[in-house]
Amino acid sequence: MFTKDDIKVEHHPNSGIKAKVYAFEDFQRNLMAATSDPLPNKKPWLPFKSRLEFEVAQIALEAALNNDQTDRLIKICHQCAIGNDKFTFENHKDIHRKWDAASQRVTGFMKEVISMTYEDKSWDFEVYYLDLWEWAADLLRDPRLFPHLTFDAQRLSKFDGEKFVRFIDEPYTADAFWDLQSQLPEGAKPLTFILYADKTKLSTSGTAKAYPVVARLANLPTDICNGEGIGGGYVVGWLPVVKEDKEFAKKPGWVNFKNKVWHQAFLRILASLTSKSKTGQWFECLDRLSRWFFPSILILSADYEEQCVMSLTRGVRSLWPCPICLVPRDALSDVSTRYPLRTSKDSQAIINLARTKHTLEEREKTLKEYGLRDVDNSLWLIQHTDLHFRDGGLFDDHLWVEFQKYLNDLGRDVVSHIDKRFKEFPRWRNQKHPNQVMDIAFTDSSIPENISKMILYAAHDVVTEEDCPLGYLLLRCIRLYIEVDMYASLEVHTSDTIREGRNVVQMFSVFLKQYIDKTADIEDKGWNFPKLHMDAHLFDDIEVKGATRNYNMKPNEKMHGSLKDSYLLQTNFRNVAEQILRVNHWQLIAEDIHRRLIDDDEYLRLQTQDQFDAADDALDATDDAVIPLAGLFHVKVGSKQPPLTFESVENIYHSDDAFSNLRIRLNDFLNDFLPAINIPLPQGKRIRLRASDQITEFRFLQVNYESMVDWRQHTDYLRCSPQFFGAPRFDCVFIRVTPTKVIFGCLLFLFECTVGKHTFPLALVHPYDAPTGIHLRKDKNFNLFRVQARTRAQSQFFSVRSIICGALLVPDGPSDYLVVDTVDTDMFVCMREMHLEAGHLCFFIKSHLIAPPSHSNISLPSTSSSNYTLQHSPSVHPSINQALVNIDVSTTVMYSW
Repeated sequence: MFTKDDIKVEHHPNSGIKAKVYAFEDFQRNLMAATSDPLPNKKPWLPFKSRLEFEVAQIALEAALNNDQTDRLIKICHQCAIGNDKFTFENHKDIHRKWDAASQRVTGFMKEVISMTYEDKSWDFEVYYLDLWEWAADLLRDPRLFPHLTFDAQRLSKFDGEKFVRFIDEPYTADAFWDLQSQLPEGAKPLTFILYADKTKLSTSGTAKAYPVVARLANLPTDICNGEGIGGGYVVGWLPVVKEDKEFAKKPGWVNFKNKVWHQAFLRILASLTSKSKTGQWFECLDRLSRWFFPSILILSADYEEQCVMSLTRGVRSLWPCPICLVPRDALSDVSTRYPLRTSKDSQAIINLARTKHTLEEREKTLKEYGLRDVDNSLWLIQHTDLHFRDGGLFDDHLWVEFQKYLNDLGRDVVSHIDKRFKEFPRWRNQKHPNQVMDIAFTDSSIPENISKMILYAAHDVVTEEDCPLGYLLLRCIRLYIEVDMYASLEVHTSDTIREGRNVVQMFSVFLKQYIDKTADIEDKGWNFPKLHMDAHLFDDIEVKGATRNYNMKPNEKMHGSLKDSYLLQTNFRNVAEQILRVNHWQLIAEDIHRRLIDDDEYLRLQTQDQFDAADDALDATDDAVIPLAGLFHVKVGSKQPPLTFESVENIYHSDDAFSNLRIRLNDFLNDFLPAINIPLPQGKRIRLRASDQITEFRFLQVNYESMVDWRQHTDYLRCSPQFFGAPRFDCVFIRVTPTKVIFGCLLFLFECTVGKHTFPLALVHPYDAPTGIHLRKDKNFNLFRVQARTRAQSQFFSVRSIICGALLVPDGPSDYLVVDTVDTDMFVCMREMHLEAGHLCFFIKSHLIAPPSHSNISLPSTSSSNYTLQHSPSVHPSINQALVNIDVSTTVMYSW
């Protein structure tokens, strides 16, 4: 018999590993272990002469010191040098020689010049690349990375009490990895690469450009693969940027020439994998097992321009602009219809057919019919490779630009109102907070993403259905777009979430079509562009490649910043590619040595640890301050303030009704709370705190909770402070009131109160659980979850251990608040469940996410089963009624209009 939350792991049949079921608490990714843990290197700083010299060189590298600054630093170090380490550097050249010597530890760059001809004129292009196989071999040899590598495809599923439900996260849990291993000889292992390529401007003027290619190994977990340093993304190539030539720029063949240059250069990067992808390569791993690896490009991550180059399609103006499928140009805005997929095999066949034609005109006609170019694709030489892409930019380039028009049309007061709302928007960790959003350009690409998640809450009360019906309809489209993005961002997917995501894409498409139809006569904006169409492939890609974070471009785009810094601070602005790549390589070496030093320090610390430390730990574990509450200890208070008497607290907050009769109300709370947690009242008498008794205020709360999405531990960092970076900040939280009831509330005061031998961490909270009345039409249309605050005089005490996690709420009137469900995927999933529990008949897709584990501290109240049906409305645009027919009924609740 299986227990709820059990995890089943099925390995690919070619692996020879039997399926196994794990209890949830015992499950972990299969970690391979080397024969023994390697002992730290006695001199991990080599080839530097001492640790001191390495750390000085590392500081100079991290700070991007130029040669003169480095020489001055060395001079200062000579003047200050004491101790056992000798400092032998004389100038920056000595440091450079050491970095070059250390660079031999990992695979380095090669340079090659490729000569290309167009219309009897020749060009030479420099391409820098490293041996991709040797780069991967460096990772395979790393004892810290090897235990995390996965070489066999897996299918994971979780028992929901009735059946095992498959879930997908890492690339090796998705279909492409499984299918790839099925194509290999028995016993062979896929070695899978993720490649990213994108041009970037190095100088603010845009005259200096870079074209880096970044590689990641998809056999590693995404947390490592998307990280920095060893195991993360690494620049493996530097492609030439073909400058426009006025003589040829307008000629049709010039674009083909630029594509040929790209693929000839990219072929140099792939060269070490081409033969191995067909025959495989044996490699002895650290566990002393030889494995037969077949390298493959599993994922290509790029924006649309690079997608067209990689797939050799003709771009947005061609008959078939999509690099993935054969969707007609005039049907890009419709994602409800499926079109045949492009494949490497089909593309090769079409190009070969075109080359049999006798004239150039006939050849071009054949190629245009499929939107292809007459160029040999470098990726065809890698066995088992088909293209995958993910692109963004729909909101900031289109939806946001369009919505700003309506805001501006509503007048200056509305524009000011929107900026004011953004300025007042509550802060949240890791969310950027633009104070002004109207009529300004953004250089930071992450700002529009944050605007997209906030604009609904800033504009819903000024862009109304009565005053601005088209703006209102567009705002509904934006809401659906964000829901698509939230589903796409889930770190773990099931067949249900994928189906739900497809349904939301469908609804976004039909609402946008309604908007397009209604505005066709009043504006000339075209909506048939590839970025809109890409969502048609979004959830197919998740099934095939895993969660979108596996191929998200953000970690790669982040690396552009380091390259730009190197250009500005560590080059002479001539022949910069070689200089930048050398610094990039040194940075990787520095990370490797630094990590070895940390390992060495940790090893020595463990070796010299004495028994007194263990005794101290045991003493701490019996500290009377730890309250024996049921469940896991998941909260921690911080930012401790000086002790205050109850009298002082009541005087400070005398004008705030929330603190009225604070001490008396706390007496009542403690007299009920202590017996409820099986702690006897002191001397068996009711607690009567005195005005002179002291409490200790805290202004920070760290809450660990188990995610409803990936079931890992996540952490919220919450504030309860009258002055945090110049402004008050009192965060909101989920609070478990009873085993079956969860409410929202706002932190007002965090403190510790000592009663007898026990110290209790408590929170004064303003509860947001007053009745909200009828579910507003606007809330239904926008999927808004509204709560209402009680009066501040009805504030309540809670143990901080009743706090589940943080929540972001924005005010909407004197006592109403709206829950922001777009801050992260966990909040998005949680609010879906709460919508259902509240019985909202609103416009959204029913959540069938695997329930959180039974021991999770954020499990929500069980919902009553309801039979939902689709209802058509005669007043709704016909395309929406038609979409309802296409929606998967098994995952849909009633739609309200």
